Parts: sequence; C-alpha cells; structure tokens
Amino acid sequence: MEKTSSNQIDRNSEKLIPKEEVFVPTYRCLYRIHSVNGESKTIEALLGDISKYGTRIVCDERIMASPSLGAVLGMSIFTDVLQYSRKLRGVIRWEKRSEKGWEYGIQFDEPIHLDLFRAIHNTLTGIKVRVESAEPKTPHQKALSIVFQTKEKIQSIQPLLSQLESSLNDYEYAVGYNLKEEIYHSVFLLLGPIYNFLKEKTNELYHELNPSEIEYNFSYLREELQCYLFLDPFVKRATTKPLGYAGDFEMMDAIYRDTNEGTNLLGKSLHKCTLNLKSAQAVFHRQNFFYRTILDRLKKKEGRLCVLSVACGPAREMVTLINDADQQLLDKLTIYLLDQDPRAITEAKHGIRIALLKNHKQVDFHCLNVEIARFAANPGKYVDQTGIDMIYSAGLFDYIKMKTAQKICSHLYSLLDPNGEIFLGNFSDASDEIGIMEVMDWSLIYRSDEELTKFADSIQGPKTVGVIDDVFPQKFFYLTKAKDLKQENGLIRKIEKVDDASAIS
Repeated sequence: MEKTSSNQIDRNSEKLIPKEEVFVPTYRCLYRIHSVNGESKTIEALLGDISKYGTRIVCDERIMASPSLGAVLGMSIFTDVLQYSRKLRGVIRWEKRSEKGWEYGIQFDEPIHLDLFRAIHNTLTGIKVRVESAEPKTPHQKALSIVFQTKEKIQSIQPLLSQLESSLNDYEYAVGYNLKEEIYHSVFLLLGPIYNFLKEKTNELYHELNPSEIEYNFSYLREELQCYLFLDPFVKRATTKPLGYAGDFEMMDAIYRDTNEGTNLLGKSLHKCTLNLKSAQAVFHRQNFFYRTILDRLKKKEGRLCVLSVACGPAREMVTLINDADQQLLDKLTIYLLDQDPRAITEAKHGIRIALLKNHKQVDFHCLNVEIARFAANPGKYVDQTGIDMIYSAGLFDYIKMKTAQKICSHLYSLLDPNGEIFLGNFSDASDEIGIMEVMDWSLIYRSDEELTKFADSIQGPKTVGVIDDVFPQKFFYLTKAKDLKQENGLIRKIEKVDDASAIS
C-alpha cells in the first residue's frame, strides 16, 4: 500500500476516465452546437478528442454565463470534407478555463460508432489530398523495389504459414502451449531475413531522399505494405495513433510484455520481429537504466531521495524497484510521476499498487495528471518540494523541438536540489532503424551529442553537463548542479555503454 496519496485524480474521477480508446483528430474538426437546454443556439467549438461515450470540446467563449454543469447540448460534427447529419445529444460533466479558451467534457446520451467516424473521415481526407495535389508523384525507384521484393517474399510463404496455422488449430487438443511457443519462435527466426531486408533498405532510402521526398515515399511504403504490417498490433497502433500520437503507454507496455500478439501466425511473427528491433529494445533498456540509477542513488544517499519522472507512462521502472528494493530503502524514497495522459497515470498507479500489495511494502508516491507545458510553466505548483534529487524523462524529448526542450530543461533545473541531477533519454542520430520507424509512421527527433548538450544552453546557474552512451541506439543527456565532477569546458567526460549512472555519481 502507498504511504500517502496526494494524487491529482481521485477515485471518483478515475471511474469517469473512459477505458476505451480516445480518438484525437490530426485535422481540424468542429462541433456546431444547435441548442443548450432546449433553447436554440449557434455556437462553434473545436473537437479536442472523442471516445465512444464522450468528447472534449473547446470554445472561445463560455457556453453559458451561469455554471453549465448538467446542461444538455444538441450538436453535430463537421469538417472541411464532411458534415455528419446525425444530431448528437450530450450532458456537460465538467468545464474549465484554459489557455485555449473554455474546455468542456461532454457525455453522450448514446454511444457513437467511433471506428466508423475515424475511418470515413480519414478516407475522405486522403481522397481530398490526392485530388488537390499539384501533380501526380512517382515513388522513388528504391521504394518501388522495396515494396515489390517484400510483397513477393511474404506472398511466397503465406500459403505455407496458413497451412501450418490450420494444422495447429485442427490438432489444438494435442498441441501444448510450449509447442506453440516454439513454432512462433521458429517462424520469427525464418522471417528475420525479410524483416532485416525491409529495415536495411528503408534506412538506406531515408538517407538518400531529400527531406521534401520523405513523407510521400514512406506514405507509399506504408500503404502498400499495410495489409501485412497491420497484422502486428504494435505497428498498427503506431500508425493509426488511437491516442493521437505514436509511442503511447500501451505501446510501451507491449514492449515490456514481450508476448506473442497478432492477428494470425504471420502477425505474431512480425510482432516478434518488431519487438526485436534495437529501437524497441532501447525502450525496454531505458526503464532498466532508470531503475538501476534510482537504486544506486538510494543506496548512496543517507537522507531522503526525491525523484520526479516526467511523461512517466506506465512507470515500469518503479514497479521493478518496488519488487527488488528492501523496505528500508523504500522508506527513504518519495516519487512524483507526471503524465498528461490520464490513462497512463491510471496504469502507473495500478502497477505500483499491485507491486506494493504483492510485496507487502509501502512507498511515498504521488501521481500528477497535468499537461507537460502547464507543469513546465509553474512546476512548484504541482511538486511540494524545495529540492528534487533526481529528475528524469525516458522518452518525452524524442518528440519535442530544441527550443521547447531548452525551456522545459530550465524549468526542471529550478526544481533541483543543490546536488540534484537530470537524466533525459533521446534516440541517437546514429540509429540504423530510422527507416523502419518511418514506415510505422513513428517519427522521432534523433540527436547527436552536441545537440543533446544544447538542452542546457538557456540554464542560468551552476551546472555540469554530459552525454551517456548506450549499447542501443539512444543516449542520455545528463546534468548536475554539483561542481566536483571531472569536466572540460563545462562538460563531463562522455560515459559509454553503461547499465546505470553509477559511474558518474
């Protein structure tokens, strides 16, 4: 059990969080509000996100002058390519003022067909873009070759895979679990050369193309190979982005689970190939790196250790720490877990609570469901600490541009104890898997050592900055306020291929 609970989501509110997937449109999508409590109105609102049972909308002005909780709205959805004729009715469950305007949480009277909503508009938008394009484009010759050879290889083995899967189903009563796992593993090994071909050739293509040609050619690859790649649920989720972005907490959890998942035998084997990528292994290694580093700091620090995880996701490193660390060490630990996705916070909280119950342990942990930008603007409002010993972020900085990264770094620096440390994970520009990640439409910002150290350029105050290399295609930006480390021109020596940061403590 937890020792204290200052979580931002109470249990009653947590029950209101939808368990189904939430769709965040990547295009401008609006509501037209026709009535409020039966009275005719003409109000336009931006669609923030939408699920089967409810939606979040944003208005420039308040819908009602008086408190609007419980008000009944009559609405319809429209975009630049489609007017949905079905009228929707919903009840306002919450409202708040934000930088965007007035935000409202609406619960629908009747569930909507979310998958149909998404499929129709994505298809129509695709048609609109292609019709309005200035002139037809021809994919790069290498892109055409990759598609042809990949399809030919998979199609040649597909009948054999179907035959094998049919035999497994026919004799399911005689086939044990272990044999099935061995067959999945054997097919994964046999598919390895095809997947490696796709990985190597798409990476070569990525580096050959001009920046203006990348999106079109990789969209072509994605569409042509979708019928095979989408058999792997991991690739499908990265491409369709049900929560509005790739790399969400469910994808991280899939990497941690490392189980055979997929539509059929081919899908399960492709899923195993995807999880075997060095990029996926790097994600797994990040949580191990942070677990070992926190454990190292706990053992070395005499007093309390306060740790903040920014964009925490499922926080698997904390679950591992609770499983492995002695209660005597956990008694010294205070954990803050921050994520703007309420589902990620719920998953992290659930995992930690289960680990505490199973191990009969307790720890002081706090879950903060708040937008990263809002937290960065005023971190002291959410973290009740005068000095945090260790701040880390596993994957947030893979997605944010330099100026934003520098701004966030400055705000995090202000929270540090005089001997505090910051660790930020980021994929390396030396990765040889950028191409296959682009095929999944999982676009990241890959950085060099020099680019990573620029995170600290806007920080005013004592600091020592460095870069930690990893055995996988990623790096860790490192900053400490301490001045007693060996350094040259403000940089600590580069640390290479480590399992934790004990080498620089």
